[in-house]
Amino acid sequence: MKYTKQSTTFLLVFSTALCLTTISGVMSLWLAFQPQLSKYQVGILEDSRTTWQMGIGCIFSLLSNNATQLLASKKNSSNEEE
Repeated sequence: MKYTKQSTTFLLVFSTALCLTTISGVMSLWLAFQPQLSKYQVGILEDSRTTWQMGIGCIFSLLSNNATQLLASKKNSSNEEE
């Protein structure tokens, strides 16, 4: 099996999205389990939950786009070998 090298840009964007999504998810869970929240904490909870949801969508979009590019490049390389 031949491994393809990922571009540095993709890895940087993906790792940034993964880190921000993880941080906002952990913050959402932590705030959700607090017994009493102030109105400011409720706002932060809503924002971190929104960021978590958008981050998950971003991660899946990046992965699907990268998979499509990898499959296209694999198809092109197999056509060139024939």
